[in-house]
Amino acid sequence: MSLLTLDRRGRWGLFLLLIATAILYLATLDNGLAPADLVGGDLITHHYAQAQARPANAPGYPLYTIGGWLWFHGLRLIAPAANPIALLSSYSTLWGLLSLALLFGLLHHFSGRVLAVSLGLSAFYAVTYFFWFYSVTSEQYTSAIFHTLALAALAHAWDHAPRDRTLLLIALGLGLALAHMITVLLLGPGLLLFLLSKQPALLRRGRLILHALGLALLPLLSYAYVYLRGAAHPEWWGEGTWATPQAWFLSFLSTAQGRDELTWALGPFTSEFPRLIWVEMTPLLLILGVAGWALLGRRTFLFYALTALLYFLFCYIDRLGNWFQVILPLYPLILLGAGVSLGRLWQRFPAHALRGALILLLLALILLKFTQSSPRAMQRDRAGDTGLRPGQAILAVDPPAGAAILAAADETLALDYLTGVWGIRP
Repeated sequence: MSLLTLDRRGRWGLFLLLIATAILYLATLDNGLAPADLVGGDLITHHYAQAQARPANAPGYPLYTIGGWLWFHGLRLIAPAANPIALLSSYSTLWGLLSLALLFGLLHHFSGRVLAVSLGLSAFYAVTYFFWFYSVTSEQYTSAIFHTLALAALAHAWDHAPRDRTLLLIALGLGLALAHMITVLLLGPGLLLFLLSKQPALLRRGRLILHALGLALLPLLSYAYVYLRGAAHPEWWGEGTWATPQAWFLSFLSTAQGRDELTWALGPFTSEFPRLIWVEMTPLLLILGVAGWALLGRRTFLFYALTALLYFLFCYIDRLGNWFQVILPLYPLILLGAGVSLGRLWQRFPAHALRGALILLLLALILLKFTQSSPRAMQRDRAGDTGLRPGQAILAVDPPAGAAILAAADETLALDYLTGVWGIRP
């Protein structure tokens, strides 16, 4: 993909970015569980899913979970003595680093190969709280960010050199959202408008459309994994009563919990929505981001502005739920626009003093964001991560194989995790 081709300085910049970020994330990687983590929630669900190849939280995230299972068990073969919690968390780190690499490549292209801009904005994004936090804990959001950036990269690659193969990859990428984080499809309307505004005749190419639809629907086959694993293990079904595996499967796919969080009535903003958006991105970069979309032309502006509008509307409906997770893939798209704006400023004002001021501004933003994020993003060796201690105390006594253990609730949860995920006892 030519727009992601890096020059020598760009390759060195990317190398430094990934090395520094990897060190930071590994130093803050989640390696323990609080007692409340074991009771329930997305994090513990992903742990069990990736350790035991079971469906994650609804609708199961089949492709992500299968990848996580391969990642976890592959690392355990390489480092059997390593902390399993850290290994599970590192799957998010993998997607976080891949997202940063893709963001850097796009920024380097759209900023006019201005290394200070592409490296500065990528480093800023690396230390934003939500991206940092979800890069060191077991959640699927960094993979959704990579997914979104990959679709944007494919769209711009096709715009630069229109090829049917790229369109089919876009169709497959959109279809992957059906088997992953469905809200990534909020990018879809703007992306389709971006494509059709350049080549309206695409709507008359029936054979290409059929091929694209086939590829888009192909990832749905991965839900067979959810059904088969669930049917084989009714004990994984969770709360509720279902007469058949089919009834459980349909109920599971309906994501009732996520729908229950939606608020369909009009009402005021909350203390967090939309305030967290400019807290995360800063007002300056939000303004530069929208301005940068406009600088890329009408079609690109409509692509990203429509995407932002759909995200905002959906998050308004979800304002009493986990909207702050849903909106995460939009943030790097804002930074792409900011990269365009800052790249134009860099090229328009070649004086060393002005460029130095721009570098100082980026450094100040990185330092400010790092200072704000680091206390909350630090997940390594937390004092409250005592959830496994009750189970470890029981196993330290070395009870005989097959012994029946009468345990309290916290001990049972810890033992289940130690045996089911750590594999301490068969």
